[in-house]
Amino acid sequence: MSTLEVLIPTHTPAGLDRIVAMDLPVVSGVGYVVSWQNYGDGRIPPPLAARDDIRIVKCDIPGVSANRNNALDHARADILLIGDDDLVYTPAQLKSVISVMDRNPEVDYASFRYDGADNKTYPEAECDLGHKIPKGFNQTTFEIALRRKSPAGALRFNELFGPGAPVFTAAEDEIMFLTARKHYVNMRFFPITITTHPGVTTGFRAIADSGVLLSSGAVIAKAFPFTAVLRLPLTAWRIWRGGRNTFFKSLRLLLWGAVKSIKVRL
Repeated sequence: MSTLEVLIPTHTPAGLDRIVAMDLPVVSGVGYVVSWQNYGDGRIPPPLAARDDIRIVKCDIPGVSANRNNALDHARADILLIGDDDLVYTPAQLKSVISVMDRNPEVDYASFRYDGADNKTYPEAECDLGHKIPKGFNQTTFEIALRRKSPAGALRFNELFGPGAPVFTAAEDEIMFLTARKHYVNMRFFPITITTHPGVTTGFRAIADSGVLLSSGAVIAKAFPFTAVLRLPLTAWRIWRGGRNTFFKSLRLLLWGAVKSIKVRL
């Protein structure tokens, strides 16, 4: 049976309190790598210090993508599950990730489901992600599992994207997905729930941060280079109809993000 590590980014001394609150389950063959930014003079809480299945590694580079990459760089297990510091895992869910990857040794990048207030929609059946993206599919970071000793294991999050990045303050998950596809990584979706996210994720909230719209424009330009000119105004209209921002502000920032993405390499 393969081993699994859940890679969890967090920040500030209070971040480790959030890790404690997650009550990470003790499961044979499963470990946790916590990458800790802005740690200051914080100390490791006793409940974490007492666990030999939790490793805490410090990160001095800003941005959530850099934090995730730090965890990836320190990982040792066969399978790496991208996590977050506000999720709930069960032993059965973690074992299911190992089981899926062991039953499908040809798959290097697996995408799963999560439960949460978003009520996110997914493909109804298992499907390939490398050749054709299912209609309506969008990637969430903590749905991803990577086989460490494979081309997927060499992938890293683009540090120009994600919270804490200077311009593109979101979409690190979509850019990771597009990068994997560009490099012909063997990718597959499995309709299996692997975690619960209490509350609503940022992808379903009102867009107040201009960086989020810039990021969306960049993703559209990278994913659909030949039809982006049509998709950008359609996206702005949908954002307006959903009450998430005004049409013209959305369109302006989406277009600017698309232009700025020209220099982004996947």
